[in-house]
Amino acid sequence: MKKWNIGWGTVANCNMQCQFCYSKERRKTEESLRLSDWIKFVDENNQRINTINYGTGENSLSDKWFELINYVRVNYPMIRQALTTNGYLSERIKNKELYRIVTNSIDEVDVSLDFSTPEEHNTFRGTNGAFEWAINTLSYCKKENKDATIVFLGSEVNLIKENIKGLFEIAERYNAKLRMNLYRPTEGINTLSKRFIPSYERILDILQYISKNYEILSLNDSLFSAILTTQSFIDPSGIDSLRILANGDITPSTYLIQDEYVIGNIREDPSLKNIENNIKNIICNILPDECGNCILKDRCKGGVIDRRYLWYNNLERKDPYCQGPYYDRSLLPQQLVLSHKKFRSVHDGYLPTMFFINKN
Repeated sequence: MKKWNIGWGTVANCNMQCQFCYSKERRKTEESLRLSDWIKFVDENNQRINTINYGTGENSLSDKWFELINYVRVNYPMIRQALTTNGYLSERIKNKELYRIVTNSIDEVDVSLDFSTPEEHNTFRGTNGAFEWAINTLSYCKKENKDATIVFLGSEVNLIKENIKGLFEIAERYNAKLRMNLYRPTEGINTLSKRFIPSYERILDILQYISKNYEILSLNDSLFSAILTTQSFIDPSGIDSLRILANGDITPSTYLIQDEYVIGNIREDPSLKNIENNIKNIICNILPDECGNCILKDRCKGGVIDRRYLWYNNLERKDPYCQGPYYDRSLLPQQLVLSHKKFRSVHDGYLPTMFFINKN
């Protein structure tokens, strides 16, 4: 039986005003489902669910979410549960019962922190308490010995060496890993999104800096892993992972959230076994013609699926970050060394992302 790694935004609400938010416009028009809808979905599919990461919106704003994670842990303890939070979790768990539920139910926590200074992060997130909440949540994770990861946006604005250095210092203080999500223009390439789209050169510069000064645990990105390492990464979008939006819509990717990518709805049909044929209409193995003679084509496979859709609205063109095709290894950029350290994260193999850690 196929097992899925699910990203689930149970609520449309968020208490921050991030200009770069990839789901802001979508969430404005959504209404969250009832707790009974969530429970019905889990009951129906518990044997088909490997992990759940609750992200998109701020799930900790909802009392129903705490009931859900408690229900899943009590009834289906084999499902690994994780939360991606902007840090507001630390405010909610001041309540002793909510503290107990989170401690017993959530296996790992990703904390969004894009800048290493309070002023910059608060401004970036449009919320005065954003930095403090993030730090307080990391402190909670350290106290309770929970797997913690600082997740930061990889954008043209914050991929600055001094900022990255500061984030690694915070991670060391709280025994956390780091994870970078490259910015995606989910609402189109326009004046606003161009501010945040990182250049190929900036991405490479930061990855080389991290490789030299820290450790790269994994590059879960089919393009960058192919051009920068000898390892391959298969894009899991729609293969092993799914995204569930607040209104119950199912999409094959965290970043493909517009109506044309919806492949089902858990309220209309809660069974995951019925969606695999729908996925094939969106996620398919199309190798662009321009990749035909590239030496990396069997590893890269044209690049990351969501980026190709978001930039070009199809899979006929290669990843927008590809500088190839490459006909000889001498044309590739300087290779990176990956760490041999073992680690566990629901995001490892769940979406195109990158993991780092401080050197011991």
